[in-house]
Amino acid sequence: MEGENRKIKVSLTEDQAVDEGVRGSLQNFIAGLAVPERVELAAKGNKEVRQILSRDSNKMVARAVMSSPRLSEADVASYAASTLTNDEVLRAIAENREYMNNHTVLWAVLSNPRTPVSMAIRFLARLKVNELNLISRNRSISALVRREAKRLAIRIR
Repeated sequence: MEGENRKIKVSLTEDQAVDEGVRGSLQNFIAGLAVPERVELAAKGNKEVRQILSRDSNKMVARAVMSSPRLSEADVASYAASTLTNDEVLRAIAENREYMNNHTVLWAVLSNPRTPVSMAIRFLARLKVNELNLISRNRSISALVRREAKRLAIRIR
């Protein structure tokens, strides 16, 4: 029985703690699903499933994650901070006023290298001078965003 393949049952819709081994299996399972199934799972899935699907390369899946009724502000902040998040998810976050009124989410979106440049530049005016200076020195984000942050910081002083 040593070589027996064990199946681990995990709910895809109920929130529960998941260890690394199960997370890998879950990622493999989700990767094998067709796009319509992933879209449906994005809407109904638990926090772990939505986190995995927020990194999906398909725009429809990414938008479905953001339209999930189970989405919380903490989920949005974690998606915004992750460099693995699909840029479509970042775009959806940036388009939502409620999310962008949260300074933690705003900062995470602006600090994320995958945030579309046009979106990032649009929100720079909401930062304080010291935050603009931090953005202007952040080498992981676009040079255009850094340059605009520097220009704004000089203008505000």
